[in-house]
Amino acid sequence: MTGWKENMGMSQDTGLVKIYVPMSHKETWQEEADEKNYKSTSKYLHELIQEARAIRDEGFLAPQGSDQEVQRLKKKIEELEDRLSEAKQQSRDSVMIDDSAFLKQFLTEEYQTFDEVLQRVVESDTVDELLREPIEDELYFLAAREEVEFEHGHGWRLADGGEE
Repeated sequence: MTGWKENMGMSQDTGLVKIYVPMSHKETWQEEADEKNYKSTSKYLHELIQEARAIRDEGFLAPQGSDQEVQRLKKKIEELEDRLSEAKQQSRDSVMIDDSAFLKQFLTEEYQTFDEVLQRVVESDTVDELLREPIEDELYFLAAREEVEFEHGHGWRLADGGEE
Protein backbone atom coordinates (compact mmCIF):
# COMPACT_ATOMS: atom_id res chain seq x y z
CA MET A 1 0.00 0.00 0.00
CA THR A 2 3.03 2.28 0.10
CA GLY A 3 3.41 2.37 -3.67
CA TRP A 4 1.00 5.28 -4.08
CA LYS A 5 3.22 7.45 -1.88
CA GLU A 6 6.23 6.82 -4.10
CA ASN A 7 4.20 7.35 -7.27
CA MET A 8 2.97 10.72 -5.97
CA GLY A 9 6.39 11.77 -4.67
CA MET A 10 5.34 11.72 -1.01
CA SER A 11 7.44 10.72 1.96
CA GLN A 12 6.82 7.39 3.68
CA ASP A 13 5.48 9.11 6.84
CA THR A 14 2.57 10.63 4.91
CA GLY A 15 -0.86 9.38 5.95
CA LEU A 16 -4.15 9.38 4.10
CA VAL A 17 -7.21 11.00 5.67
CA LYS A 18 -10.56 10.80 3.94
CA ILE A 19 -13.39 13.19 4.69
CA TYR A 20 -16.83 13.34 3.19
CA VAL A 21 -18.31 16.78 2.60
CA PRO A 22 -20.97 18.28 0.37
CA MET A 23 -19.72 18.81 -3.16
CA SER A 24 -20.18 22.58 -2.80
CA HIS A 25 -17.64 22.61 0.06
CA LYS A 26 -15.17 20.56 -1.96
CA GLU A 27 -15.53 22.92 -4.93
CA THR A 28 -15.12 26.00 -2.72
CA TRP A 29 -11.99 24.55 -1.13
CA GLN A 30 -10.53 23.68 -4.53
CA GLU A 31 -11.21 27.23 -5.79
CA GLU A 32 -9.60 28.75 -2.69
CA ALA A 33 -6.57 26.48 -3.04
CA ASP A 34 -6.22 27.46 -6.71
CA GLU A 35 -6.58 31.18 -5.91
CA LYS A 36 -3.87 30.92 -3.28
CA ASN A 37 -1.58 28.89 -5.60
CA TYR A 38 -1.52 25.71 -3.52
CA LYS A 39 -0.31 22.58 -5.30
CA SER A 40 -3.28 20.63 -3.96
CA THR A 41 -6.49 21.02 -2.03
CA SER A 42 -5.06 18.60 0.56
CA LYS A 43 -2.11 20.91 1.24
CA TYR A 44 -4.48 23.89 1.50
CA LEU A 45 -6.78 22.08 3.95
CA HIS A 46 -3.81 20.87 5.99
CA GLU A 47 -2.57 24.45 6.43
CA LEU A 48 -6.07 25.69 7.31
CA ILE A 49 -6.39 22.98 9.94
CA GLN A 50 -2.97 23.81 11.40
CA GLU A 51 -3.88 27.53 11.54
CA ALA A 52 -7.19 26.75 13.25
CA ARG A 53 -5.45 24.52 15.79
CA ALA A 54 -2.95 27.26 16.60
CA ILE A 55 -5.74 29.80 17.01
CA ARG A 56 -7.71 27.43 19.24
CA ASP A 57 -4.62 26.65 21.33
CA GLU A 58 -4.05 30.37 21.87
CA GLY A 59 -7.59 30.63 23.22
CA PHE A 60 -9.10 32.55 20.32
CA LEU A 61 -11.30 29.63 19.40
CA ALA A 62 -12.58 27.62 22.29
CA PRO A 63 -15.02 25.00 21.03
CA GLN A 64 -15.46 23.64 24.54
CA GLY A 65 -15.32 25.71 27.64
CA SER A 66 -15.96 28.95 25.77
CA ASP A 67 -18.73 29.78 28.25
CA GLN A 68 -16.20 29.43 31.05
CA GLU A 69 -13.80 31.73 29.19
CA VAL A 70 -16.56 34.29 28.65
CA GLN A 71 -17.44 34.16 32.35
CA ARG A 72 -13.79 34.52 33.31
CA LEU A 73 -13.42 37.56 31.03
CA LYS A 74 -16.64 39.13 32.35
CA LYS A 75 -15.35 38.72 35.90
CA LYS A 76 -12.02 40.28 34.89
CA ILE A 77 -13.88 43.22 33.30
CA GLU A 78 -15.91 43.72 36.48
CA GLU A 79 -12.73 43.67 38.58
CA LEU A 80 -11.08 46.23 36.30
CA GLU A 81 -14.18 48.45 36.36
CA ASP A 82 -14.17 48.28 40.18
CA ARG A 83 -10.49 49.22 40.29
CA LEU A 84 -11.07 52.10 37.89
CA SER A 85 -14.00 53.32 39.95
CA GLU A 86 -11.90 53.18 43.13
CA ALA A 87 -9.05 55.06 41.44
CA LYS A 88 -11.45 57.75 40.22
CA GLN A 89 -12.95 58.05 43.69
CA GLN A 90 -9.51 58.41 45.25
CA SER A 91 -8.62 61.19 42.81
CA ARG A 92 -11.92 62.93 43.60
CA ASP A 93 -11.32 62.51 47.32
CA SER A 94 -7.97 64.27 47.01
CA VAL A 95 -9.81 67.57 46.35
CA MET A 96 -11.93 68.77 49.23
CA ILE A 97 -14.43 71.46 48.29
CA ASP A 98 -14.67 72.56 51.91
CA ASP A 99 -10.89 73.08 52.09
CA SER A 100 -9.97 76.69 52.90
CA ALA A 101 -7.20 76.86 50.27
CA PHE A 102 -9.62 75.59 47.64
CA LEU A 103 -12.32 78.10 48.59
CA LYS A 104 -9.97 81.09 48.83
CA GLN A 105 -9.23 80.89 45.12
CA PHE A 106 -12.81 81.94 44.38
CA LEU A 107 -12.82 84.94 46.68
CA THR A 108 -11.74 88.42 45.65
CA GLU A 109 -11.14 91.66 47.47
CA GLU A 110 -14.74 92.58 46.63
CA TYR A 111 -17.65 91.30 48.69
CA GLN A 112 -19.63 88.50 47.10
CA THR A 113 -22.86 86.92 48.18
CA PHE A 114 -22.84 83.24 49.07
CA ASP A 115 -24.71 82.52 45.81
CA GLU A 116 -22.02 84.36 43.82
CA VAL A 117 -19.24 82.39 45.52
CA LEU A 118 -21.18 79.18 45.02
CA GLN A 119 -21.69 79.99 41.33
CA ARG A 120 -17.94 80.55 40.84
CA VAL A 121 -17.12 77.28 42.64
CA VAL A 122 -19.68 75.34 40.61
CA GLU A 123 -18.35 76.78 37.35
CA SER A 124 -14.74 75.94 38.23
CA ASP A 125 -12.80 73.27 36.36
CA THR A 126 -12.21 71.40 39.61
CA VAL A 127 -15.88 70.99 40.43
CA ASP A 128 -16.62 70.30 36.77
CA GLU A 129 -14.06 67.49 36.93
CA LEU A 130 -15.44 66.23 40.23
CA LEU A 131 -19.01 66.10 38.99
CA ARG A 132 -19.15 65.99 35.20
CA GLU A 133 -16.92 62.99 34.55
CA PRO A 134 -18.47 60.58 37.07
CA ILE A 135 -22.00 61.64 36.14
CA GLU A 136 -21.28 61.34 32.42
CA ASP A 137 -19.58 57.96 32.90
CA GLU A 138 -22.53 56.67 34.90
CA LEU A 139 -25.05 57.91 32.31
CA TYR A 140 -23.20 56.08 29.53
CA PHE A 141 -22.95 52.98 31.73
CA LEU A 142 -26.72 53.10 32.32
CA ALA A 143 -27.29 53.64 28.60
CA ALA A 144 -25.18 50.56 27.82
CA ARG A 145 -27.44 48.62 30.17
CA GLU A 146 -30.45 50.17 28.36
CA GLU A 147 -31.72 51.75 31.59
CA VAL A 148 -31.52 55.28 30.17
CA GLU A 149 -31.60 56.74 26.66
CA PHE A 150 -29.95 59.72 25.01
CA GLU A 151 -31.19 61.64 22.00
CA HIS A 152 -29.34 64.54 20.39
CA GLY A 153 -31.17 67.80 20.89
CA HIS A 154 -33.27 66.36 23.69
CA GLY A 155 -30.91 64.89 26.29
CA TRP A 156 -31.20 61.99 28.70
CA ARG A 157 -34.24 60.13 30.01
CA LEU A 158 -35.17 56.87 31.65
CA ALA A 159 -35.54 54.08 29.10
CA ASP A 160 -39.06 53.41 27.86
CA GLY A 161 -40.09 56.92 28.87
CA GLY A 162 -39.43 56.21 32.53
CA GLU A 163 -41.77 53.24 32.86
CA GLU A 164 -40.35 50.32 34.77
